[in-house]
Amino acid sequence: MSGTSLDGLDLCAAEFERLGDRWTYRILAYETRTYRGTLWPQRLTAAYRDRGAHRAQTSRDFAAWCQDQWLEFDRRHAFGAQAVAHHGHTVEHDPKRGITVQIGHEASVFDQSPVPVVGDFRSASVARGGQGAPLVPLADRDLFGSFAVCVNLGGFSNASWTDARGLRRAGDLGPCNGLLNPLAAELGLEFDPGGAYAARGRVAVPLGGPDAADSIRYLPYYAAPFPKSLGREWMEREFWPAFNAQRPDQPEDALATAADHIAWSIVHGLRTAAATPGTALLSGGGAHNTDLVGRLTAYGPEWTWTVAPLDVLEAKEALAFAYLGLLRLRGEPNVLASYAGGQGDGCDGTIFGAPHKT
Repeated sequence: MSGTSLDGLDLCAAEFERLGDRWTYRILAYETRTYRGTLWPQRLTAAYRDRGAHRAQTSRDFAAWCQDQWLEFDRRHAFGAQAVAHHGHTVEHDPKRGITVQIGHEASVFDQSPVPVVGDFRSASVARGGQGAPLVPLADRDLFGSFAVCVNLGGFSNASWTDARGLRRAGDLGPCNGLLNPLAAELGLEFDPGGAYAARGRVAVPLGGPDAADSIRYLPYYAAPFPKSLGREWMEREFWPAFNAQRPDQPEDALATAADHIAWSIVHGLRTAAATPGTALLSGGGAHNTDLVGRLTAYGPEWTWTVAPLDVLEAKEALAFAYLGLLRLRGEPNVLASYAGGQGDGCDGTIFGAPHKT
């Protein structure tokens, strides 16, 4: 899994077993192959805007690099992996226009794989008129169903829950590390460790005084119904201009203002969707941010905000795609219209490489 925060490639080796009508999982190992010291942050960022030869070459090179990483991971731990699920890196996502592009899915690379590779999970959902995101809610339901809500704090925040009719619902709630990390970079940091700098800062008062409307909270996305999803394009086109118009000058204050908004947007989204109160499982890099978790507790006391165990916290999104890949290989639905939208459920993903057994 390569996420929008551009920190690295998340690898997770998992074993799944079906017991009756339920799947269980065991995380065997996990790690992040950092992009630090490589050209991937620059090349992947350039691929956002270059829709021609640069993007095509970057896609081929990224696929080959990713395959080298997971094959070495498999050899070193001697898992004897039976299949690989590969998300790729999102360079365009605008489902309203029928667009989602994840680079790094290359038949020229993966067709030589010794095991099947399942990739390109999102495009079929968008082709059915759906959002193509978020895609982990089925894994949330099947593997973490004891929690009222599962919240991922990645580049964006997203969550899934089961509604009163028993249908799984989900959606992107707002920005998260994709907002915090660029602000931390102003302090010479890759990220704000534990939210320490945000905790020292002061939340900016909206322009016009404490009784004025907070223009960021009134962005149209926050009032739109679910299902819905976000992409880098929304951040550049709508969020950053609104945030920068009222952000404070000091980086610590900007981080505090951003963290406060993130916590508000998560709780606002869950309340808008009438998500069931109870225990909320937090995963993703943002779950390390104790300041953010404290702000969530203050904004949303109807949920008990529980940080996942370390292996789940670090590996959950990659684990979820492994599960989606398993279902794809078995020919079973792995994307549901109840949370992704569109015309019906899907068994989504392209299978590359060696023949597979169900």
